Amino acid sequence: MRALLPVPALLLACAAGAAGAEECPGESRLEEALRLLEVANPVLRAEARAFGEAQQQRDWSMTLALGYDTNTTFETGAAGGRAALRVEIPLFDRTSRLAKAEARAAYVGEVDAARKAFLGDVQTLCELASQVRALDTLRGFARDRTAYRQERVNEGLDVPDTLWTEAEAMQRAEHDWQREAGRLDALRLTLARRWGGAQWQQLRALLAAMTQ
Repeated sequence: MRALLPVPALLLACAAGAAGAEECPGESRLEEALRLLEVANPVLRAEARAFGEAQQQRDWSMTLALGYDTNTTFETGAAGGRAALRVEIPLFDRTSRLAKAEARAAYVGEVDAARKAFLGDVQTLCELASQVRALDTLRGFARDRTAYRQERVNEGLDVPDTLWTEAEAMQRAEHDWQREAGRLDALRLTLARRWGGAQWQQLRALLAAMTQ
């Protein structure tokens, strides 16, 4: 006959299982997801196009033109062919460079804000995944406890009615796990579609790998 873990030992086992699981989201997968975010998210792609166009605009050149002309000759002072003197002085214009710097700052700000929002969503996803893993451990315990009680009933050590309590606990544990596992899967899909653009399926696969 199998021996059951007491409740304190069960809680320790759940904690150990959570600690032994791969850290969510995992550094390499998170970096991959962030790179995918920047190239696939429709908002960031539009921002990147606008930024690129702004950087490709030609700087305008400005000059100050000074001129003088006369219709007299230098030798006699009499009327003759027109002579003209024109000097162009280049001026430095900061407007275009400032506009490009502002566009760069705006783009960097948009990317940073999107990354922070995405990381917040990933943190929520990881917390839910941790709950699902804990519930999975508890439902396994409930199954073992039911099997243990069944053995005792079969051996005549317990009355059959005691098996119902264990069976109900097992059903509740299974229901709780299925409910939260469904929420986890739905959240993966929601985040993938929110952030992944046309590559949402690839992002969904990454999120699933983070939260197994």
